[in-house]
Amino acid sequence: MRIVVNDIAASSGGVLTVLKDFYEFVKENDKENEWFFLVGDDYIQPSENIHVIKLPEIKKSYIKRLIFDFITGKKLIKKLNADCIFSLQNTVIHGVKIPQTVYQHQPLPFQDIKNYSFFKKDERKLAVYQHLIGKIIFLSAKKADKLIVQTEWMREAICEKCSVSKEKIVKIAPNIENSDSMRVAVERKNNIFFFPTSNMPYKNISCIYEACKLLESKNLDFTVKITVPDGNPQKNIEYIGQIPRNEVFANLCEGTLIFPSYIETFGYPLIEAAQMGAIVLAADCPYAHEVIGDYENTYYFDPFKPEQLAVLMEKIITGDIQHRDVFKKMDSVENTWQKVVEEVISAKKE
Repeated sequence: MRIVVNDIAASSGGVLTVLKDFYEFVKENDKENEWFFLVGDDYIQPSENIHVIKLPEIKKSYIKRLIFDFITGKKLIKKLNADCIFSLQNTVIHGVKIPQTVYQHQPLPFQDIKNYSFFKKDERKLAVYQHLIGKIIFLSAKKADKLIVQTEWMREAICEKCSVSKEKIVKIAPNIENSDSMRVAVERKNNIFFFPTSNMPYKNISCIYEACKLLESKNLDFTVKITVPDGNPQKNIEYIGQIPRNEVFANLCEGTLIFPSYIETFGYPLIEAAQMGAIVLAADCPYAHEVIGDYENTYYFDPFKPEQLAVLMEKIITGDIQHRDVFKKMDSVENTWQKVVEEVISAKKE
């Protein structure tokens, strides 16, 4: 079978990680099918049964991507004589007559917790994605033969917003590494807090700023470590920049995870913190409840009410909230990309 993987948009961050992870899985585990990866630059290399087609011009602007998706892409697909298409960039290629499976891992258009404004400079880019590009993602959800999502909340949201049958959407959780070996024997500290994150607005670092301001007058000794290079100069906050994975786990073993992000598809730090046995202060959002489940060291707060976070932080610092000696164990670890490949192939058969 000849399968086209469309991920021209990937260039950095989590989306590029998804592309590379899927490519590595195919390279190591699928020798039967012929794969054509459409990408924007030198992110992956050809192998025995993998062809890499670089289309850097298309990646330069969203207008060029739209032209490819709606007009010129179908010509390339026809030329490749493909049997099916797997999109890792949330959208379909229009005008083709072969099955298309979309890996839908962009939550922004499907969430209702935040409505971004075109009139606010720091929100404008996200508003475009939520309200304009979101419409194209909705159309793609309707056009796709099959959708793959990581969580049940995304499945429900797509059904509601796109009027798509639930049977058309397959939930396959992302690969979750068994991190037991990363657990280190350190003394847990009730005055150390940690947030591994980026500077995207929906990560909601401002909630931590406001919570810390509320705690300043109480003369409490505590530190919040945030993995961005800089931010508001503020007492009790330490900007440590991006750190190696082993240091992330070390911080989770030592302190408390704060996770105020209100838009996530999955939220990996939650499950990682639970595997380390850390106390977790999580935004009271559907993704968090689904990912972390009944883990006993979890406490939720409204991500738009920093006073709730401040109360929880104070209770941890003063000992009113005690750490429970429990861990979320990953009994079996499987590479879920195998399930994804099976679903992509089965779309052709259906």
